[in-house]
Amino acid sequence: MTCETTVGASQKLAISQPAVSNALGTLEAELGFRLFNRNGNRLVAREEAKVLFAASDAMFLYSEALEQTIEDLRENRLGHVYVSATPPLWHSVLPGAIQRFMADRPAVKVFCDVGDSRKVIESVESAAADFGLALALEPELRNTLQMIKIASGGMVCVVPAGHQLARQLVLTPIDLKPFSLIGLSGSSRLGPLVRYAYRGAGVPYQAAIEVHSSETACLLVGAGAGIAVVDVLSALAHAKQQHIIAIPFRPEIVVDAWAIFKKDRPLSRLAMALLNTSEDATRAFLAPRTAPTSKQSGGASPVRRSTKARGR
Repeated sequence: MTCETTVGASQKLAISQPAVSNALGTLEAELGFRLFNRNGNRLVAREEAKVLFAASDAMFLYSEALEQTIEDLRENRLGHVYVSATPPLWHSVLPGAIQRFMADRPAVKVFCDVGDSRKVIESVESAAADFGLALALEPELRNTLQMIKIASGGMVCVVPAGHQLARQLVLTPIDLKPFSLIGLSGSSRLGPLVRYAYRGAGVPYQAAIEVHSSETACLLVGAGAGIAVVDVLSALAHAKQQHIIAIPFRPEIVVDAWAIFKKDRPLSRLAMALLNTSEDATRAFLAPRTAPTSKQSGGASPVRRSTKARGR
């Protein structure tokens, strides 16, 4: 009807001209009446064809909408994703990752939840979240969950920007001993790791203030309540706002960031796309922030590096 020739229709449909002629002949035979008069190479629509064309318009619109839906699903532009994350990842990399993920997906909806690692695990296990993001998870979770390591980072000591330790390249438990320590509780994922490092250095672990999260510790350091040893993601996320400096802590404590999801509930293509974007964002967030020195950046760097780190 729109092309008025079988040649034009064949080009539009990307099939041969004989195939178009055969299909038209078959349709007319099934209907029991002719649709077109042939005038040379042109097809002149009969009244019956015009009535059918108008009646079928809604069907073709639906077909086009269905094709667009299929294309949107293929390109991960339609659907929804539920993600649960712990504060270190949520307050550092997830906002930017979600913004980039949503940039060309206006029809996608993302549901976000933030909580401690126990809540993240429960959300994934109960299928309330498609996947979760958390730090320092125990390997035994592999028995029930799929685990993907998205990044690794060392723990750092955070001190106020004007603190006497702020110009040190590395800090050890011995260096921190004279100062008021804001410690992570033993029930947190990271607290026991810091205690073990102190024990290995032969320094008594004595926290003047005890908190459950690295975020709270950074806020207290920014307020001048003391110094703390926290994960590098939290330190970087709060360095500028709280006017704190992050300095590598030794002995080195490596903390892995994990993405988890149920083994018996594979991720949708859309959820996997957001997970991949989150992984890229985490690695990008960690990589350049530790690169510039204060001399290169023209000011105080939020993260100071040891000689070993600069060598890499």
